[in-house]
Amino acid sequence: MVVYVEAVLLDNFFFDFLLGYLTYLLTKQKVRHFPIALSALVGSGFALAFPLITKYAFLFKIAALLISSLLLTLKKSLKVYLINTFVYALLSFLLSGILCFLLGDKMHNGFIGIKLGGVVALISIGVLLLLYFVRQMIGLSTERKRKTKFAMAEIVNREKSIKISALFDSGNLLTDQNGEGVVVTDQKRLSELGDLPKFGEMCVHTASGSKVLKLVKIPEIRIYSRGHENILFNVTAALSDLPKEYALILPCE
Repeated sequence: MVVYVEAVLLDNFFFDFLLGYLTYLLTKQKVRHFPIALSALVGSGFALAFPLITKYAFLFKIAALLISSLLLTLKKSLKVYLINTFVYALLSFLLSGILCFLLGDKMHNGFIGIKLGGVVALISIGVLLLLYFVRQMIGLSTERKRKTKFAMAEIVNREKSIKISALFDSGNLLTDQNGEGVVVTDQKRLSELGDLPKFGEMCVHTASGSKVLKLVKIPEIRIYSRGHENILFNVTAALSDLPKEYALILPCE
């Protein structure tokens, strides 16, 4: 059987690139393209050099696996390296078997040298493009959901105002003594507005336990969401410590 050098390089490079990409996805790591490309380049080099190796073929293949996996795990812990190596080896075994079954061929000494040179490269590129497209669609969908969940808000007290990020929370069912809805604000950010009228206290039950929050009256809150502006007047606010992502919790209604 004649196997062209170009076909061996292309097939193994893109197949190994796919293996590295999937390894990152399955181990929930950030996808880093340079280590994947470097690992794939070294892996295709091993495949090209393999016919020249007459002894210790098994050790040569093990070395190819360990080094390719190591290049994916640079500057990370031994635990991550071992997990990456296991996932990479499992994917290599499964995907190479599937490809050879579909193409009616077999692996040659553990590396891809299929008679239909270049076909594995095309299939790998197609799968990579499909994965990239699916991830982009998921990212866009997540971003749309995030935008509907968050909004910009401007809190006004006389001549002072602050702009903060607000979260719409369906779990915020708090009401004050008059039955009006209560927003939750970050007390540090709200202190930038100066003194606000006090409105007593309320006990709030959360997953971490119960706590008593001080209540104040905010003269005006302007909410900017999806191209619309909504203005609330004389709003009861509970003072709490909120994360950096948002400084105001609004009910969904």
